[in-house]
Parts: sequence; structure tokens; C-alpha cells
Amino acid sequence: MKRSAFTLIELLVVIAIIAILAAILFPVFAQAKLAAKKTQALAHAKQIGTAAHIYATDYDDFFPSVYDGGEYGGNPQGVLIPYIKNWNIWYVNREDSSGPSGDRADFGYNWGYEIRSAEAMVSEETCTTGAPVTSCSGNRVNRGKSITQMVNPAELFAFGDSYDTWRMTMGGDGWQLDTWPTGTNFRNSRLRYGGKLVMVYADSHAKTVAFKGGAVSWGRKGRITSPKSLEQRINGFCADPDATMRPFPRSGYPLGSMTCRQFVSIPEASGVVWWND
Repeated sequence: MKRSAFTLIELLVVIAIIAILAAILFPVFAQAKLAAKKTQALAHAKQIGTAAHIYATDYDDFFPSVYDGGEYGGNPQGVLIPYIKNWNIWYVNREDSSGPSGDRADFGYNWGYEIRSAEAMVSEETCTTGAPVTSCSGNRVNRGKSITQMVNPAELFAFGDSYDTWRMTMGGDGWQLDTWPTGTNFRNSRLRYGGKLVMVYADSHAKTVAFKGGAVSWGRKGRITSPKSLEQRINGFCADPDATMRPFPRSGYPLGSMTCRQFVSIPEASGVVWWND
């Protein structure tokens, strides 16, 4: 007599085979999706770098400023709309689950490691009324720097991956991970693209850079971010590593004056605990 159905054993074997195949293939699919997003992000980053350079050409070689108030206050991405014409360029990971707030923002502007102190794409924050920045009664502004003020534009970050809020800020003193929860129980592999972030450089090229996070007893929410290489951190966040700067202008410069190289190297001197990979 001909059988018309599978036996229980046969069904269990088929289910087991499907489960094994799924266990093998799902990570491959996830890696393929991540690789596709990275490729897309690099393509977007290159367009952003090109747009920023065209903007600078139109404005006597000066890059966008960051300021309070106004239609695009604090958001250099806004002034680049005429040069990009596609707001979606700024977003690749809107549904990204690689971090706690992957749906917030992608490419942030490099204000500097502390963001207000003249290290990177903008000059030290000032008050537009001329009043001291600590008691500013008007708008505050970080004016964009000229490419002639940059010692090595090919190593200076202009824009980069960020988990900041809508303002899309990129700054190592906690700003780059602004929407991540506090604490130290994180791994670098949770950062986008398996621990690598897409960076746009001041000379307009783009590439992925290995990043790490860390916990400190100071700074915004007690954590910081950095390229894994200290020299890459210095060159990435310092338009001129040996230029004198005054950190934390809104706090009255509690650290006094120092070179950008010295300031960006503070985490190691202050006992940072870097996350594991």
C-alpha cells in the first residue's frame, strides 16, 4: 500500500534541517545587509563631502558655521540643502538597530572634540552681540573655518556617523553618542558597521574608521568616543594639532589654554576605561 504522508520522524528531520540552514544563513543575510548599508553610507558621505566643498568655494573657502537661533540654527546640514537637494542623503540607518538610537541621525558635523572650542571645522564659540560667551544675551555662534586654517584637510573629519539628536553633532566628548544610555556595559561592535563609522574628511573623501567608546568621570554623560588610533583622533579633531585653544568657553575656560593635541589627549591622562570590542 502506498504511503500518503510523512512520518513524525521524517517531519522532525526536515524541521531540524531547516533550523540548521536558518542558523547558518541568517547571520550571512545580516552581514550582507550591513555591508549594503555601509556601501550606501559611503556613497552618501562622498556626496556630502562634495557639497561642503562647493559651499566653501561659494563662501571664500569657509565651511558652514554653527549658531543658535535662525531657520537652521545649529544645523549646518540645512545650509547645504541647495548643494545636495535631497534631505535623505543624511540618513541611511533610520531603521538601524545597531545602537539604542539608530533612528535618530546619521552624519553629524565635526564641531571639535568638545564642540565649542575651535578644534575642528569651526572657530571658538562667541556671542554675536560681542558680550562674553559666559553671559551671552544674544545668539552664540561657532563660525566655520577656512580650509587654509587646516593643516591636513585629508585627515580632518568634516562630517561623520553620529547617534546624536536631530541636531546631528559629531564630537568626541560624549556628543557622538548623545542618545545612548549612560553606563559602561557596551561593546565597540555595537557601533555601526561592526565598530567602524563612516567619516567624511575636509578634503571631501570618505572612508570607514575603526572607533571605540569609553567611560570617564567627566564629560557629557560620562562617556566619550574616539578613533582607535590616538594620532587619528588628534588629526581627525584638530584642524591644527599645535594651535592654542581654550576648552569649554561656556564654562569660563576652566582648563585655561593648551594645544589641541594636548586637549584631545586628555582621556588617557584622566583614566578613561575604553569599551571592549
